[in-house]
Amino acid sequence: MTRMLFLDIDGTLVGKDQRIPQSAIRAIRAAQGNGHLVLICTGRAMPEIEPHILAPGFDGVIAVSGMYAEIHGRVLFDRFIDPAVITRVSARYDKLGIDYLWQSSRGMWATRHYMDKVRVEERFPEGSPERSRWHSLEVAREQARRGGVTLGDLVPGSKGTFFALPELGITYEQVRDVVGDDLDVVRGSMGMFAPENGETMCKGVSKGEGLRFAAATMGMPLADTVAIADSDNDLTMIGVAGIGIAMGNGEQCAKDAADWVADAVDASGLARAFERLDVV
Repeated sequence: MTRMLFLDIDGTLVGKDQRIPQSAIRAIRAAQGNGHLVLICTGRAMPEIEPHILAPGFDGVIAVSGMYAEIHGRVLFDRFIDPAVITRVSARYDKLGIDYLWQSSRGMWATRHYMDKVRVEERFPEGSPERSRWHSLEVAREQARRGGVTLGDLVPGSKGTFFALPELGITYEQVRDVVGDDLDVVRGSMGMFAPENGETMCKGVSKGEGLRFAAATMGMPLADTVAIADSDNDLTMIGVAGIGIAMGNGEQCAKDAADWVADAVDASGLARAFERLDVV
């Protein structure tokens, strides 16, 4: 049986050091050598996926939680949030004083404090291709004011991410209520920066729908698909796939939704999951 395996990045493919364990790289290549397809299915936008993460050579990428799809080097779709929604939701975030990011295949636009938290300057030297993909929302807001246009006209976003520092006293539920019906809101995986965090995306768009589309494009029955992931924003892909697997280091909600639980990412969890699936 040929399978199509979809892997989340953070907490699944990579651990806290943001590196893919060698055991996982060997397993991915062995599975592909046996005729299986291995794809990334992530909330990150393409510019946020570092070259070393793509280095194993994947058969495709579902990015920005289902807003972008690429298989065998061919872009199938690349979708964006309505600029008016970007403008409206950004104004609500600014009023709350929370930090946020809009991301897409065209780059990342974030508040200054957001970029500090994810260590953009430390990770990416000035002048590097990676650094050039990051843009200041404060600068974009001033450019929009001077140009007489809206922020959304200058910020092509496919998905948003936000976090509220504890000292603000703002809960995830409050942010979700403020976003309202403009976008779907799910809990995020940025707990290391702030416990109150989440992701925003277009209505009806999800990692699960991205998985479903990719499988249909390749003529793969959903019964022969596998999703391996670790957090709240992965629940749709775990639910849609024929087999849903949660990482041992994952959130309890992912474990509860999964068919079974693998070992932790830093304990060769991905490689051992591939062995149990009999794809290597």
